[in-house]
Amino acid sequence: MKNFVTTIFFICFMALPPACAAPQRIVSFSPVGTEILFALGQKERIAAVTDFCDYPPEALKKPKVGGFASINYEMLILMKADLVVLQDMHSQLVPQLKSLKIPYVILKQESIEGICKSITELGRICGSEAIAERMVKNILSEVGSLRAKVKGKARPSVMVCVSRELSEPVISTIYIAGQNNFYNELIDIAGGVNVSKERRIAYRQVSPDGISKMNPNIIIDLVGDKSYYHSKDKIDLETIFSTKYLKNQWMRSVSADAVKRGRIAVMNGTVYLRPGPRVGEVLRSFAEAIHPEIKR
Repeated sequence: MKNFVTTIFFICFMALPPACAAPQRIVSFSPVGTEILFALGQKERIAAVTDFCDYPPEALKKPKVGGFASINYEMLILMKADLVVLQDMHSQLVPQLKSLKIPYVILKQESIEGICKSITELGRICGSEAIAERMVKNILSEVGSLRAKVKGKARPSVMVCVSRELSEPVISTIYIAGQNNFYNELIDIAGGVNVSKERRIAYRQVSPDGISKMNPNIIIDLVGDKSYYHSKDKIDLETIFSTKYLKNQWMRSVSADAVKRGRIAVMNGTVYLRPGPRVGEVLRSFAEAIHPEIKR
């Protein structure tokens, strides 16, 4: 299974004029968009979400509109949606939304600054500017705090694995974060240096031998959530999502400084694959994996 990472946002299209009344029937096709809306206090205004919108837990109780790939326009009309929240992967759906005169925003993920801008803009659209301001302030405060804690410390090389097959005894293919994505920024703030120098491809495919040659000092393994894991084989999910099992895979597959010294940080949960309002939590986990001495 490939665990996907979709990344931080910036609202690049808005079919709502600034003076428009706050939307009352919001349909979110973005898990992070859903999370932001709940954090902004828009729970009652969210009419529907996707099957992948699982945070906060209340999102699971909302009516579902399917997955990421397509939109049921008839359903949007019947729901009288007055705002549709999309991700950049949905850009091909925009012409139809325009023709139906359904307001929408497209969210992209690229940086912490982008997250903050997205929160601020959604706060403005929904009339929750004060809450949005507090959310942004908290994120920036965590960034500043962690920068101060790692200042002057040695900066080890870090590899972030964003996707791999978890069930195989020996790892065969790994996708790692390059320079041109959100994780590179997190590594830097957390006091490390990205071992991958790839700039053209955001998430490059590498072999175990390739990783051994890169020789990272620390491996951060983002494994997602077992509820989204699918395999054609019958698999004991409790086993393959256990930290011991996952670390042993690395021990059997890769020869690198991180493996030899046991510096492998396994991070379970979709929060690590969906940068959004909880980015401070993700950043702290990265910083504590890179510099364990800063743990509270």
